[in-house]
Amino acid sequence: MKLTISLEFAARFAQFGSNAYIEQGGLIEFPELISIGNNVSVEAPHSIKTSITDPQIPHEGPVICIGDGCQINRGAQITARPKVILERSVLIDSNVQMEGDITIGEGAWIGANCRLSGNIRIGAGSVVKANSIVLDNVPDYCVVSGNPASIEQMYETSSGNWLEVSDHDQAQAILTARSQLPLLSICIPTYNRAPYLDTCLHLIYSQIGNNELIEVVVSDNASTDATPAIIDKYRALYSNIRAVRNETNIEGDPNIYYVTTLGKGKFVKMQGDDDYFLDGKIMPLLHLLHSHPQCGVFHISLINGTKTLSLDTGMSNFLAATGLYAGFISSVVLKREEFEKIEKPEHFMTSKFNQVYLQYSILKDNPNFCIMYDNIFSYGGATSSKYSFAEVFFNGYPSILNHFLGDGLCAEEIAREKRDTLYHYTIPWLQKNKETVTYDEFEEIYKKYYQDEPYYEDGLAIMEAIRQS
Repeated sequence: MKLTISLEFAARFAQFGSNAYIEQGGLIEFPELISIGNNVSVEAPHSIKTSITDPQIPHEGPVICIGDGCQINRGAQITARPKVILERSVLIDSNVQMEGDITIGEGAWIGANCRLSGNIRIGAGSVVKANSIVLDNVPDYCVVSGNPASIEQMYETSSGNWLEVSDHDQAQAILTARSQLPLLSICIPTYNRAPYLDTCLHLIYSQIGNNELIEVVVSDNASTDATPAIIDKYRALYSNIRAVRNETNIEGDPNIYYVTTLGKGKFVKMQGDDDYFLDGKIMPLLHLLHSHPQCGVFHISLINGTKTLSLDTGMSNFLAATGLYAGFISSVVLKREEFEKIEKPEHFMTSKFNQVYLQYSILKDNPNFCIMYDNIFSYGGATSSKYSFAEVFFNGYPSILNHFLGDGLCAEEIAREKRDTLYHYTIPWLQKNKETVTYDEFEEIYKKYYQDEPYYEDGLAIMEAIRQS
């Protein structure tokens, strides 16, 4: 029967995550210098040690870091000189030896009997075939083998295929092409929210680093705070960030659209500067996009339910699946070639919901869409005094839907959505924000756009009751 290390020994680690499993029967030196993430599995026999001879000597953090979800099979020998980092979900097959200053990127797989030596990084999603000896860096999303290991295959973003690589020049050409066409652009509009932007970028880069398949694009809308300094900080650290600064403030919605046009990725994702990616959520999103290139629109649903993924077609089904939540910018991912086909992309710019129009415009020509059911964000809570929720709920959103009347949506669907917007979104929002709402303005806008509806008086009565509560 195989036994795990004792609780007393596990408590000595710098970190020992939940559901971590390390078999007895191996050598672990100075666990105080080792960090073990959640859901890690390490089979015996194993040897995990450092070049440090005295753990009392001051040092910055753990020198061996094994990330969440890593699996290390029997016979592994890991010696940090000075540091070894296994990022999330790395698989180390049997009898692998590694010694040096080594980082292995998220989702990489190291085959049996391999040896890794020196100051090297194995890229995210890469595969090192069995019996290989790796002495140099391996880019992201490559397959290498041999002694010394060389690139055999590389992921190519435009086709979504793994291409055979015959020589160094071809590999460099693919790397250059990937930098010009990443798989995903995360597009962030910002204005005078330096602390929020800093947190947003930190939580993105803590997951992606310099991943070649992802770029981050920021459009600073002529901020007067520390936003330029925040952007410069990340530009100094990472090569996969681009930023522009508008000479004047072009307002929020035009800036959302503008930064999206700057994305070079096969897919472009809108991202609020105060919407923060939860740990471990970006790479599953990247895999989703790669797996469903037929879709022109992707919606990240924060209402999980029992589903994880849904593939469907048509505006009607998209409306039923998303409703008003299609307007949450951080839930919007578009296939760039479909986005660029929209003839009048700025048509509903003043609606504060132009991103909804963009999605339905794409669905008009390419009906395929994907819903990812996963709450992948936390919310920083920034507010804007210029945003009129009543105008968006009662006018902007219904106007966009009416634009597609008879051209993808029918009158009954739009009428039902208008009613649902009142009862399922607006009234709960009003109840939650009743202390900050200007009721006279809110009710005036409601009367203007709902006075002919059969439930008009009922809605008015509910809003008045909220006012008086």
